[in-house]
Amino acid sequence: MDTFGMTDFHKKIKYPFALLILLMVAGVYLFVNATGGIKYVFSHSMYLPIVLAAIIFGVRGGLLIGILGGLVLGPYMPIDTVTGEPQETINWLYRIGFFSLVGLTVGFASDRAIFYLKKIKWLANHDEPTGLPNSRMMGKFIRSLPDPFGSSRGSHFLLGIALSNAVEIEMNFGANAVHHVLSQLAGLARSELPCNPPVCRISPNCLGVILRNTSEADMMRLTANLVKALKKPIAFGDLHLHCDAYLGGVVLEGVIDEPRAYIEKTRFAVSVAATKKQYDTIFISQENDAKVRENIELLGELPHALEAREIAMHYQPKVLAQTGYICGVEALMRWNHPVRGKIPPNLFIPRAEESTLIDQVTFFAIDQALGQLARWEKDGITGMRMAVNISTRNIMHRDFANTVQQLLDSHGVNGERLELEITETSFMEYVESSLEKLATLSKSSIILTIDDFGTGYSSLQYLAKLPVSVIKIDQAFVRGLPTDIGSMHIVEVAINLAHKLGMTAVAEGVETRAAYDYLRNTGCEILQGYYVSLPITAGEFEKLYNQYGGQLLEV
Repeated sequence: MDTFGMTDFHKKIKYPFALLILLMVAGVYLFVNATGGIKYVFSHSMYLPIVLAAIIFGVRGGLLIGILGGLVLGPYMPIDTVTGEPQETINWLYRIGFFSLVGLTVGFASDRAIFYLKKIKWLANHDEPTGLPNSRMMGKFIRSLPDPFGSSRGSHFLLGIALSNAVEIEMNFGANAVHHVLSQLAGLARSELPCNPPVCRISPNCLGVILRNTSEADMMRLTANLVKALKKPIAFGDLHLHCDAYLGGVVLEGVIDEPRAYIEKTRFAVSVAATKKQYDTIFISQENDAKVRENIELLGELPHALEAREIAMHYQPKVLAQTGYICGVEALMRWNHPVRGKIPPNLFIPRAEESTLIDQVTFFAIDQALGQLARWEKDGITGMRMAVNISTRNIMHRDFANTVQQLLDSHGVNGERLELEITETSFMEYVESSLEKLATLSKSSIILTIDDFGTGYSSLQYLAKLPVSVIKIDQAFVRGLPTDIGSMHIVEVAINLAHKLGMTAVAEGVETRAAYDYLRNTGCEILQGYYVSLPITAGEFEKLYNQYGGQLLEV
């Protein structure tokens, strides 16, 4: 029998056992009377109904049956039924007291045992500090959901609410502050969402809410309202605490997996929202869940792909705008999977950047690119720069600069031949902590480039401080040239800014001759794009370089 079901068992048997116990008391009276009276040991049989009453009914039941049993075997039971000699009052009073003491003792033990069983059962399904149902109870809620298939009322949703600044709150105000805030957020969710939905604490800093039969449009509206409500400060004593809360969830289009799987997916969704600082709710459906699963599988195969050389480098030439001569290349990864075929970089590179694999991937790319550059130098293709994309997570790696220098030394390549491109939007998030490490790379004569320039919003205040030599204008603005007036203005400003700061301007995404001519006339020094060349293999690049003597375009 399940321990946590003991209290339910007690409730079910309580009333039938009350009648049984009374019958047992009457039976003991008849038995003692039939065997000759109280002077014989058969009176001890009364302990059985007393103990049984104490176990089932606790202190009150044990005391009541103790007194009743003492009275039944007291003044109404002679010492000897043959002689009819009555008991002395002190004897039967003592017996009542002893019976009552036994009933009290066993009843107290029974009450405490039942209390602890109830507490254990409650703790198994609740979070003690907040009193909220826990992830185990959430699993029960999920299992009880009706199948929404074919329902016109919508799907079920498991919504997660994550308190991303829980660590900061705990460090400054203690763990009780976090528990209090989560309790208040739970109450807020119940009041803002319809039908007073169940709210559970599914992790130390995350709540889970189930919304039944809700359309996607209603869900977006409800979560938008909830986001607004969550921005209000939470009172904690005399203080008002800011809650940095993010939402994410799972579409329960039919509960086919274990509830734990949906809870973990919800926690993943809110962690993605918190990482991306995205206040719009992220929902994982069966369709994008399959994509996530595929991406995780790809990441699992990525280390082997690097070792087995399934991943190769392609190179996209860059040309000097004024002459059309090749001045460098950008190294780009291409994965030719033995089963899946060619895997686009956007399916594994962004996910790798969010994982611990990004350092391994980046060092592989730099190693391969520098090795190829050294071979070209020996074959007479000289004076080029090799550009490699890196992640801000690479910069934060404590040995990144040393490892890059070791790779330069091992291939015999000067630092000025290596160009590291860092995406503007991701870089600006860690700019303060990256300045020193970027300066170390710059001292090795490595060229640092801000990639996708123009897509960020906070880089200008740091641009003059950064040891950056190149600004690479994002292709989103270049592709509209020269007909898009807005793009023209942005590109001109970027080029002028680069020149005033003593930097080189590079434009990527050049796809037409008109764009090429416009950029050349505007003063952009280096151009890259499909009009110049597609990304090609090392062998194809050598043929192209030798065929045109290094000049891909005539000006």
